[in-house]
Amino acid sequence: MTSIFGLPAHPFFAHIPVVLIPLGALGAVAMLWPAARDRIGWVVVGVVFVAGISTQLAISSGQSLREYVQRSPLVRAHTHIGENIRPWVLLMFLALVAVMLIARRRAREHEDGVAPGDGGRDWLRLGAAAAITLSIVFAGVATYWIYRIGHSGSRAVWATTQTKIDKGIRAPERDGGVGR
Repeated sequence: MTSIFGLPAHPFFAHIPVVLIPLGALGAVAMLWPAARDRIGWVVVGVVFVAGISTQLAISSGQSLREYVQRSPLVRAHTHIGENIRPWVLLMFLALVAVMLIARRRAREHEDGVAPGDGGRDWLRLGAAAAITLSIVFAGVATYWIYRIGHSGSRAVWATTQTKIDKGIRAPERDGGVGR
């Protein structure tokens, strides 16, 4: 997909994971607390799922857009690091799903009256700690990469304008108003 509503699709799709990945990371941290996990856990999983889908759409639309933009070192750098986000969002999603499934299993065992000292219960406690730790680690790495990718993309788009700003070069005045 190259365009939406007459505009390049890539910036539209790219801004969705830019917002949702850090939001999912905050949700992963909030899920450390069981009460928060019970209330927002599946919502966080859904947010990260949508972030993953929009990440893929951003990558695909960016690949389509490459044919229409001038190649530069900044564009090459952006496209080079752009695909690094994919595995981290997937790992974040899988870890969050594991957190929720383990939490559900622990709740079910608690309802069934399984004693805390039973071997299965200890395994679930260890699994829960590992899953929540991994979800936070993967969320941190995904947030780092989405920042790097977004920053490199904005530099690729705005570098020429920033150079003009730094040098104090203003656009020439135009007579006749808007659109002429």
